[in-house]
Amino acid sequence: MFTGLIKETGIVSKLEQIPSGIELIINTSEKLYSEIDIKSTIAVNGRALTILEKENLGGKNRLKFYLSSWEKAKQYQQVRQVNLERAIRFGEEISGCLFYGIPCGQCKLISREESPEGIVKIKAEWNNSLLTYLDIKDQVYLDGVLLQIKDINQSLICVELYPETLQKTNLGDNIIGSMFNIEIDPIITKLSQILEKKLGNIILEKA
Repeated sequence: MFTGLIKETGIVSKLEQIPSGIELIINTSEKLYSEIDIKSTIAVNGRALTILEKENLGGKNRLKFYLSSWEKAKQYQQVRQVNLERAIRFGEEISGCLFYGIPCGQCKLISREESPEGIVKIKAEWNNSLLTYLDIKDQVYLDGVLLQIKDINQSLICVELYPETLQKTNLGDNIIGSMFNIEIDPIITKLSQILEKKLGNIILEKA
């Protein structure tokens, strides 16, 4: 599981078709490369991926991942820098929500506005029924970054990116039309499933 508190980013080095699927290679820092083991899990832009291989090539520390289809891989075609977070480990202090690293879907950046204080306000469109279960001050996991909803209206979510977030993540690099992975609090997801199941049963009983 993951917290959405990003400590570093990586650079997409390679993304190509292989016989069994798609290979994704990311250049990382020396620190992460030395600390992480093969078969460990990392959230790459909010999607949990397992490290299949490590290599140092030309002085660059590279981690290899496998993706089963282009549908999952294409999001990494449009970005150069990705947010990286190691899965939480036993004994670590945990603050905030926990996420599985399994996106609920993708949302589209439709506007961004920067204030004189350096805070960037962005609005993302998400056409998903789960949006109805969210409210102001709820937390979302956007491309692997934990953010608080500042405003919500129909299919739009508004969040603010503070200077520290812009410095430590790739969210400030996105342009209008960019797609973000989005995951919401797993508790809210589970409650929505329970409510929709009950509602479906009520409709069936009345039919």
